[in-house]
Amino acid sequence: MHRIAILAFGMLIAALPPQVSAYASALTITYYTISSDDPDANNLADGVYNNEVQNSLGPHGLPVLNISAFGCSSDCYAVNGAPGFPGGVGPNVNVDASTGEITYWSPSLNPSYVTQTLQSAVTLPFNRPSNFFPPNGGGLQDGGSNGFQAVHLAGTLNAPTAEQLTFNIGSDDMSFAYIDGHVVCDDGGVHASSSVACTTPIVGAGNHSFDLFFVDINTVQSGLTFSITTEGVTTTTVPEPVSLAVLGAGLAGLGALRRRNQS
Repeated sequence: MHRIAILAFGMLIAALPPQVSAYASALTITYYTISSDDPDANNLADGVYNNEVQNSLGPHGLPVLNISAFGCSSDCYAVNGAPGFPGGVGPNVNVDASTGEITYWSPSLNPSYVTQTLQSAVTLPFNRPSNFFPPNGGGLQDGGSNGFQAVHLAGTLNAPTAEQLTFNIGSDDMSFAYIDGHVVCDDGGVHASSSVACTTPIVGAGNHSFDLFFVDINTVQSGLTFSITTEGVTTTTVPEPVSLAVLGAGLAGLGALRRRNQS
């Protein structure tokens, strides 16, 4: 019976999808397609801005628009041309009216225009500086029947010591990076691919949550690059909840086998 239990556990582990494994220098990437008839498409403010989102992620884990309607009191982003406010009034469906969260990465909050298409693991550095079109970064163009590309990179970042961390992010159009839910890089606005060096405050040694939100919302080009330049920092993917459920069920089965063997 012990041999059966060991064999069953080995088969269970082998069957788990790769997202459960700890990839060194990898992140989970979730791809979304934004419909071309989205109200923000080709209607947002041009330029590079470093004040588009607030310091902390919102209650749904999404970037919060940095305007006075959602609590900003200084260095606020201009309302006219902001996500959800392309004509200076709103918000439309791309911003949650109660929390101020931008919903390009949430089919549940924005079912009319946002569709999740794929979730997988990617190794770093991530390097798609151009032609990063839907679906899943592999399309031929943006706009039209293709729509626009959005992605969310997420995982656990491990810092070997208490130190400042540095990243390089290049995006066409906007991207926002967070550690432990607090923004460390704000590359907002509609713009051609631009490389932004980001330096964090001192973070403690050990594990920290990491999130990078990207969206292309203007026809012509799209690109995203991301690398960690601080030596010794690694990242691991986010386990899929369904995989953890399978693992739990497998462990419960092994427990039943053990009880039967003892009876």
